[in-house]
Amino acid sequence: MLEIWHGVDPGAAEARLRGLRRRLSELDSALAGQQALARTNPDSFGIALSGEGLRSMEAELRRELIEVLRHRQAEHVSIVLDGPNFVEHSAKFSDLGPIFTRMQKLFSSIAQAITTGPTNRGPIRSDIMAHTAMRLQATYASSFGMNVAVASNYDVLGESLPSDTLSQLFQLLSATQNDTRLMRVSGEVGRRSLVHLRHLVNHLRATEATMNLDWKDFAGTRYEWQVTRESADNIIASIDNITETRSETKSFDGRLVGASLLRNRFEVLLDSDNVLEGNFVSGLAGSVQETFGKRITAILDETEVLDRASGEAKTFYTLKAIHPFPNAIN
Repeated sequence: MLEIWHGVDPGAAEARLRGLRRRLSELDSALAGQQALARTNPDSFGIALSGEGLRSMEAELRRELIEVLRHRQAEHVSIVLDGPNFVEHSAKFSDLGPIFTRMQKLFSSIAQAITTGPTNRGPIRSDIMAHTAMRLQATYASSFGMNVAVASNYDVLGESLPSDTLSQLFQLLSATQNDTRLMRVSGEVGRRSLVHLRHLVNHLRATEATMNLDWKDFAGTRYEWQVTRESADNIIASIDNITETRSETKSFDGRLVGASLLRNRFEVLLDSDNVLEGNFVSGLAGSVQETFGKRITAILDETEVLDRASGEAKTFYTLKAIHPFPNAIN
């Protein structure tokens, strides 16, 4: 069985990680303020020096974070099913099969968007499939309760694709209650993930089932989501209202003037003085650090999403690669 923690007291580890995440969040806010000053005063030596000091502090906190996270082995998700087909702690294979299949496809499709951007329409890479393989570990006394696990696979930079994917999954699930938030998350994860979620909820509605999902992250923050027979129609309607009208990969020349390693966010100031902002894919943190403040060619996924109910359209950007300008004067 995949245990969540190994070689460390779980309560002490989560408490330490909560403290580190709080300090990183405070530092992230300070960096955002410093970066805003640097944009308006690009030649200020003092502002540049303060940025270097803040980034040094951030690197030290991240090293502490990584030291604790090397003890985290797995992410556990609780799934509870209820309804007329889930009685006496039993379930039909024909009801469970579509739920397992759609949950896995939804999870892996979000991981692909996090890794390669939302425009990728081809088969999901084999390494992504391997790192997001969900395993049924046990059932327990409920109408039908299950413990599901996926190996955390934290790397030397403290990044975990399964953990990041679960965080993004719960953002998507909670966003189904708000069309504005659903537009944003749709622009980040792509239409494929919304289609898998719709199929999952539609199956639950057809079988008159209720599903509860529950996950606790490395700092002990609990995430929960429930779909009931009453809410299924609203979730499906919200997904159907949001449509992807355009998705393509483009390159832009500019200067990387904003970055948050904590939130995986970026800001690129274009030569036209427009600023593009959004998320950057996993594995790009090193390049973001190396090229911060410099002229770059940014490879971006540009996704346009339309809310058919309101007629509002928005464009979202995901940074997939960075190419430094050769011999650029920054």
